[in-house]
Amino acid sequence: GVLRIFKNGNLLTQPFISLSVNSSGERGLIGIAFDPDFATNQYIYLYYTVSSGTNNRISRFTANGDEVLAGSEVVLLNLDPLSAATNHNGGTMQFGPDGKLYVGVGENANTAHAQNLDTYHGKILRLNADGTPADGNPFSSGSVQRRSIWAYGMRNPYTLTFQPGTGIL
Repeated sequence: GVLRIFKNGNLLTQPFISLSVNSSGERGLIGIAFDPDFATNQYIYLYYTVSSGTNNRISRFTANGDEVLAGSEVVLLNLDPLSAATNHNGGTMQFGPDGKLYVGVGENANTAHAQNLDTYHGKILRLNADGTPADGNPFSSGSVQRRSIWAYGMRNPYTLTFQPGTGIL
């Protein structure tokens, strides 16, 4: 749960942030994304497993120089409860060319989750920067999980990127 900074070729001794996380198996501090307007708003997004291990979470923090501003965490999304399995948490996050936050969420070692449209597990989510479902997602009605889905049927999407020039995921 510790995020550190290299500055001018040196690892800073003071962590940028130190979160209390559950780090069993593939859990812990799993993903990071910088807001497209980071230079202006200083927002950084983290995907991590809460210390109790009950679920993964996506939160926004505000940077203050080389550290997170104390008390700046804004919980955007508490993902569905995790099982006793500690693998397949996914965790990749990227802002797309459309300014939306794309998040890869693993199926938590339960293959049925990947096809269930009413769970975040086994999906790539497409969210507004405040964690709400983005307009234009494939499912415009139903549960918040369903409305957040960009793609489903995923096992463990731990990385994603957008093709330069085309913006294709």
